[in-house]
Amino acid sequence: MRKTKRYIALLLLGAMLLSLLAGCASSDQSAPSEQPTQPPVETHYGENSVTAMSNYAITTASPDDEIMTAVVAVDAEGQPLLNNRMLQICYWIEFYGFMSNYGAYAIYFGLDSSKPLAEQTSIDGQTTWEQYFLQAAAQHFNENYALAQAAYAEGYVLPENDEAMIADIAAPDGDFAAEAAEAGYDSPDAYIKANFGDGVTVQDYQDYLRTFYAAMDYYEQIKTAVTDGMTDEMAEAYFDENAETYAESRIEKKNNVTVRHILIAPEGEKDATLNDWTAEQWAAAEEKANEVYDLWKQDPTEEHFAELAGEYTDDPGSKETGGLYEDFATNAMVEPFSDWCFADGRVAGDTGIVRTEFGFHIMYFVQMTGTRAWLDTAREDAVNDGVSERINELCETYPAQFDYTLVRIFDMVSKMAEENTPQG
Repeated sequence: MRKTKRYIALLLLGAMLLSLLAGCASSDQSAPSEQPTQPPVETHYGENSVTAMSNYAITTASPDDEIMTAVVAVDAEGQPLLNNRMLQICYWIEFYGFMSNYGAYAIYFGLDSSKPLAEQTSIDGQTTWEQYFLQAAAQHFNENYALAQAAYAEGYVLPENDEAMIADIAAPDGDFAAEAAEAGYDSPDAYIKANFGDGVTVQDYQDYLRTFYAAMDYYEQIKTAVTDGMTDEMAEAYFDENAETYAESRIEKKNNVTVRHILIAPEGEKDATLNDWTAEQWAAAEEKANEVYDLWKQDPTEEHFAELAGEYTDDPGSKETGGLYEDFATNAMVEPFSDWCFADGRVAGDTGIVRTEFGFHIMYFVQMTGTRAWLDTAREDAVNDGVSERINELCETYPAQFDYTLVRIFDMVSKMAEENTPQG
């Protein structure tokens, strides 16, 4: 578990770009519409936004050139916090994280990984994908920096095993070097450059991890403190304050329930024009549901209901359990089903028939349970809000002021596509 946490910034994402973009080699990779080069001498930290430039991409870089060493963020006193070398790590981790979550489905969000990110409008409809990931990178850097500074202000010392892991990244015979070799690279430095660009060094990645580790540890400290201080009364008050929002997700202030049901679905294929079963098919299903319901009434017990469910239900998910669904919340089932289960005054032994998009459900109410999923949801949301509020406070205490006109992003997308384009 510790290695998973500690190497998440690269090893779980390492070489992703290779596999992600290897198939893009045949795509039309036009050069970026602009080629931003030397950043301007005049600086305006905190005076511009991520849309300051329409294209941040560069295609050549080295660790000691003026572009990569340019300071792109400073603290409240104007002291340097972040240069373009370190920014590459923050930026491409955002990209890798997005692609890790969505992969081939990213195209449905409007992201085509075979084309320059500066030439595509992002999911927010306002920024390019390049600006979108840059904005996320800047925000998360500020959060990590603020968390780390707060940790160090309270006497935090990076654990010895973390220091050892960071040192291992530069060791030619270390575990990180072995990871690099397994991925096809002859050194840790080559592995870093393959993931973050030609202007990034092993030292940059080590510096990034020191901040990242401290931030992660302090984040967990904050979350533990907020969680431990969250009483049931506080969680319930949070739910009440946000009741309308919860109602939109069909989360109600009611205990979970357990029911049995027998699903009688209409027989045959759906009508292609209607995208539904015909009225005749529905009528036949309703008639059958009433027949099965009448069979149960001959011996109106839960045991008999379970036997009939095993024989007649069209729900494969509950056939073997006698139609049983246990301990579920108000938003767990389709709405008509849920409305019946959570109707006011519902008591053990209640029965009825409910129509949903799946067919007719013969219902048997078993019990209301002691589980309060609504409270658990409210507690989790309240904790998350409390943690976010604390992080926002820290970001105000330890701000990172960016000058986006100084930012440059090494274009890994075009680089990998070029490297994978057959030469002929």
